[in-house]
Amino acid sequence: MCDTNLTQLTNSVTQEQKIIIPAKQLLLTVETLYYFLLVNLWGPAQAVCVLGITTNILNIIVFSKQGVRDTVNISLLGLATSDLGSLITLLYINISFMPDFIALDLPFVNSDVMYISCWCHIIFTRVSTWITAYITLERCLCVTAPLRVKNLFTPKRTVLILVVVYVLMTASICPMFYAARPARIFDPSNNRTLFGIYFIEDRSKIEAITFMTNNTIPTLAFFTVAICTAILVSTLRKKSKWRLQATMSTAKTVVADRDNKVVKMVVLISIIFIVCYFPGAAVFVYMLLDADLRIDGIQKNLITAIFAILFHLESINSTVNIFIYLSMSSKFRAFLMNMMCFKCSKRSVCYKLYK
Repeated sequence: MCDTNLTQLTNSVTQEQKIIIPAKQLLLTVETLYYFLLVNLWGPAQAVCVLGITTNILNIIVFSKQGVRDTVNISLLGLATSDLGSLITLLYINISFMPDFIALDLPFVNSDVMYISCWCHIIFTRVSTWITAYITLERCLCVTAPLRVKNLFTPKRTVLILVVVYVLMTASICPMFYAARPARIFDPSNNRTLFGIYFIEDRSKIEAITFMTNNTIPTLAFFTVAICTAILVSTLRKKSKWRLQATMSTAKTVVADRDNKVVKMVVLISIIFIVCYFPGAAVFVYMLLDADLRIDGIQKNLITAIFAILFHLESINSTVNIFIYLSMSSKFRAFLMNMMCFKCSKRSVCYKLYK
């Protein structure tokens, strides 16, 4: 009898514990996620992508016409190229979520192609991140130690650094392309074979390493931009009065003003980059600590919505640069206005007007 009562008591306590301990619930349902992506990707995200593609094409044309003799022009040309690639891949990702596009009779598996597009987008965003870090570091060293680094940053070395950045960022994603290989997949619903991808057996190990690497890379670049920007702002404040007093000739004054404009432009680009990429850096760090907030975790719906917002911020960062160039670079403004007036019979007048 005593054993029976003890067993009943134990069972009742166990049931109470099961009731008290809350089960993990989805913070975002599938239906809510669907409508969120539908509104966001059809509306503001798509509009920003189209605008950004247009503006970055203009940036590439203007910087190419200006030539590659200046290290800043070379870096900004590389940045515009990577931003363009980032926006084009993101444009396709946004289209892939549209119900009308999904309903088409496509010769490929939409989700598989979108998976590859996402990783291509990540390559270009990583490149943009490190080019921004390089531009900020270069201006920071030129301001803090101009005599020591005067001959360090040359056009040839800048081109070499940009090539290395593109190669390394692509190499960091290559393991994912190794794990997800192209294949012909039979679709029983349509009774035909489609182009898609299949994953190898040791995919989880490769993805874990790639995930760790691609969370560390942008975080390091983000902190590099943040530190260099803080140093630039502090140095500009300290040296602004000294430069005005030290420049005696008109030529020196023009050079100093031009350098200050370049530094201010880089600072503004870096500040916008920090604002747009700080949420992503914070999310990546948190994802390393919480396994539930993964694309294959319990809160996969929530992380999908978060990434949609992060992609939107990345597209904004890639789009607004042309407005910074127009407001702070008279040379860029003159080239662009001269190019836009290609049908005008007085192009030289337009060039002088906006210079």
